[in-house]
Order: sequence, then structure tokens, then C-alpha cells
Amino acid sequence: MQITAAHKRAVEQYYKELAAYHEQDVLHETAVRSAFQNLLAAFAPSVNWLLVPEETLANGKRPDGTLRDTFRLPLLGDGAAFAACVDIGKRLMALHLGYEDAAEYPLQWIENRAAPVNWRVEKMRLASDKTSLLVNDWLTLAGIPPECYRYRLGNRSALEWIIDQYQVSTDKRSGITSDPNRLDDEQYIVRLVGKVVTVSMETVKLVEELAGEVLFNSLEEHVQNPLG
Repeated sequence: MQITAAHKRAVEQYYKELAAYHEQDVLHETAVRSAFQNLLAAFAPSVNWLLVPEETLANGKRPDGTLRDTFRLPLLGDGAAFAACVDIGKRLMALHLGYEDAAEYPLQWIENRAAPVNWRVEKMRLASDKTSLLVNDWLTLAGIPPECYRYRLGNRSALEWIIDQYQVSTDKRSGITSDPNRLDDEQYIVRLVGKVVTVSMETVKLVEELAGEVLFNSLEEHVQNPLG
């Protein structure tokens, strides 16, 4: 970072404020925090940081000032946290790239004995409480965990995206019908639903694990009270 004349003036002003407090025998931390906050505020913009005065951090500490990255990039406390985040990222990538190989979530299969066995999907529908999915007149998948809806693709969950995409539809203009059913693998869509639920659940767990490692946009251990 290049030190400018404005930075030098800020440092000079900081020491002037400390001297003024000293002359009045005001030496406790609480009284001089504003001087330190002014100093941080003067330096922060030059490195695209924003000062947040007296923010309570994840570990319960409350420094005089926390600097947040205006680009909203997560800052890590140490090398171990970085390595942990890299590992979690690799696991997320492997999970999503290999979703076809994921284990099926143990959903409950409810078969309608009054209807013939049928794997064909026209349009799947979620129950109002989203805990079960009507595949067709013969099969309903129940026991969908609510946590899986926390993994979202834009404004909807991954499971809801699958439900929307894997349906028979006909384009009004061209008259072309899109049919996701596979003649060589009739159970594919049903298996896919179970795999997507598994991937969603594992993604939520990994993201929560990642959040535990990342000190979102805070410098926590790096922003110290110079008088402390």
C-alpha cells in the first residue's frame, strides 16, 4: 500500500487525539476508541476496505474496528483455515461433478396398488408441505428432509429444479415434444430424485462446515487495539 499525504495527516491526527486524552488523564480504552476508528477509516478505502465500528465477531470478540473487504471476499484467520476451505471446496466439486454416482437418499416409496406398476413421469408434483413427491399415479416418494431445500439454484431448490425440468412438455410454436423419460432406463428419473436429495443434503453440510472456517470479511485477529 502506498502511503499518501492524507495517510500521514491521519496518523498525525491520531497521535494528537491521543495526546489530548492523555492531558485530560483519560487513558482507558473505551475513551480513545474513536481515535483508533478514525485512523482505520482513513486507511481503509485505499485497500478497498470498509470500517465497521465495534462489530461483534463470530468468536464473541468486539474490537474497536473491523475492516470488511468491499469486494466481499472471505478473509481467513490462518493457514489451517485456508487449507480446510480448500479441502471443503474439493469435496463440493467432487460431489457436484459426480452427482450421477451419488447414493440415493432413503426416501419412502409409497406404491398405489390400485394402479399398474409404472415408472413413466409426465409431471411430478410436491405435496403442500414438500415432504413427499407424487411421481405418477402409481408411485409417491415420501420422507423428503426439509433441509434439502436449503440448497438452491437461483430462486429454487435443486430438487424443485429437477421437478420442473424433468417433465413432458410440448413447445407451442414448433410442436416439438420434450420427453425426459428413458426407454433404456425407466427408473432413471426416480433414482435421480434420490441422488439430488443426497447431493442437496451433503451440500448443505459442507457449506455449513465452510462457514465455520471462514471469518466472513473480518480480520478478527489482525485488527488489534494499538493501546491494548
